[in-house]
Amino acid sequence: MRRQLSMTAALSATAMLISGCSVWGAASTALMVAKNVKSNRLGIRIWMDDHEAKRNELKQAVTGYSRWKIKEDVSTAPTLKFEFKDPGALGRISTIIVSIHQKFEAKYSDHAEFTIVATDSSPSAQMKPGTEYDLGALGDGFKILNWENKEVDGVELKPGVEYQFTISVKADDSESALIFIKTS
Repeated sequence: MRRQLSMTAALSATAMLISGCSVWGAASTALMVAKNVKSNRLGIRIWMDDHEAKRNELKQAVTGYSRWKIKEDVSTAPTLKFEFKDPGALGRISTIIVSIHQKFEAKYSDHAEFTIVATDSSPSAQMKPGTEYDLGALGDGFKILNWENKEVDGVELKPGVEYQFTISVKADDSESALIFIKTS
């Protein structure tokens, strides 16, 4: 990680100097990029229907933010799996919440179509990395609420619609990942 951080900072500073920025401008940009790389602690990998979500790592380093996208269409009742590259970097995980927002005209709806939480609030009851969850029939231990805040048996998305999945991890160093998909 340190080598990646150093390389990113050095490349950023060199690019800024070549483009005519001052040494101070180049140094502050390099520090910002280094800070963005270091603050990207979630280190998560995400799959839906066995399709891995990807993001633009360069944009993440430069701006501090990059959306995740799954290029392939997913089913209307997808499976979800996630893993942390370095689970210890987050510290103690107490809650994991998944919310699903439907695209509405040019933006995503402000209220979630579905929200998924553990029925028991204890850390041991939360979704586990490396486990594949069938969101269409999640089963015991989890509660799925629809947009009316009513409990439902499973997620049922509309075909041909774009959605934003948010995975929020509440921990000592909390993080969220936004994943954009389209259903088939």
